[in-house]
Amino acid sequence: MKDLTVTKVAYKEAGEGGEVRITSETAFNKKLKDATEAKEELPALIASQTFGFKVAETVDEAVQLAGGSGVGEYENIEVFLGVYNYAATLRQHNAANDLLTGDAFTAQEGVWDMSYAVAEKVERAKMTPEEKAIKSLAQGGIHITPDQLRAALALIQQQAAPAGA
Repeated sequence: MKDLTVTKVAYKEAGEGGEVRITSETAFNKKLKDATEAKEELPALIASQTFGFKVAETVDEAVQLAGGSGVGEYENIEVFLGVYNYAATLRQHNAANDLLTGDAFTAQEGVWDMSYAVAEKVERAKMTPEEKAIKSLAQGGIHITPDQLRAALALIQQQAAPAGA
């Protein structure tokens, strides 16, 4: 069984009526640094805690985490199936979302079976710099397409070019 630790921070956004949010310690520290550098009001720390998680590396360990004694022991099958089905459903939702937003998507008649996504090996793709920029802008409330980003970058390059170049 693999042990993981995660430090979570609950904080209140700066300003009156700021929302309470939960994030990682690293993200909170970056938020503090950015607010300090910008001489803005700092978010208020509510609580911070490091939590330990266990992750199964075998089927036996997964059953044990669900409260069983190992493969063939089904005393907590509802818990095991609940966790498994939650994860399986998330994988299918993500695959469906990827299909819907893909350039080659064409609707089909009837129901599109997504069960293949449960067993599909998915490697986490690294985001391109373009994707990171679009995501960062969206977090700031600016929603643009990749084409709009490229056009904006081309304008910036034109303005940054030395005169007479």
